Amino acid sequence: MRLAGRRVGPLGVGVVLLALYALAVAASLPLGHGIRPMFESIGPPPAYRWVKPPPAFAAGNVAPRPSESTVGVGPQGSDQAGVLSEDNQLVLNLPPHAIPPHPPDTSVLMRVVPVDPAILGPLPTGLRANGNAYQVKVGYQPSGAEITTLATAMSILLTVPETTAGLWFSADGRAWQRVGNQTVPGQPVVGGTFNQVGYFLGGTHVTPPSSKGGGGGNVTGIVIAVVLTAALAVALGFAPALRRRLRGRPSGRSRRR
Repeated sequence: MRLAGRRVGPLGVGVVLLALYALAVAASLPLGHGIRPMFESIGPPPAYRWVKPPPAFAAGNVAPRPSESTVGVGPQGSDQAGVLSEDNQLVLNLPPHAIPPHPPDTSVLMRVVPVDPAILGPLPTGLRANGNAYQVKVGYQPSGAEITTLATAMSILLTVPETTAGLWFSADGRAWQRVGNQTVPGQPVVGGTFNQVGYFLGGTHVTPPSSKGGGGGNVTGIVIAVVLTAALAVALGFAPALRRRLRGRPSGRSRRR
């Protein structure tokens, strides 16, 4: 191998490989923390829209807004409908007749309100909020009569920013129950079904204390990898020279002659 016009021996090759590996490792260190999860898709996923973003995501965050959708109601009940939150991070799918008829009302108003989960009750031990909570309110129109329970369960899909630990529901925002753990391959989504309206929230596992503090475990693994690579580079560099020396050394019998 030649480098800058000079012939580089096996040891030099090993040193060059070690230097390149160390540079690659150093360049990848900043990527280990504070980045958004990536999922298989065509291009990167849209930036998650937080009600109250963590400091690392505050710059450029676009806070989601409440949204309203109207669904028709006939003699047999409500029409089949899909409802999206304003930020497209919550999808509700109502099957036909999910909401019973309520004469003389002719429609229902579905209101979706993004909520900071910090103002709600905590998830069960070992879990924490995974993104925003969403409050779903349903009322007949024009009477305004509130609806809390549906005749047929609706399906819910919720976009989350981190690895999911289920979809959770609370009627009052205080006590939670898991209502689903369905995922979509390659997408940051968790889903489930439920026949009540209230608060919906994704959950994720609390990070173990041992992994906090700047990713010490990752750094340790990187140091070990560098040391092993260095040892391999040195071995590759010195082995040919050592073989040549052993081949050229006279045997003990020849020296005695």
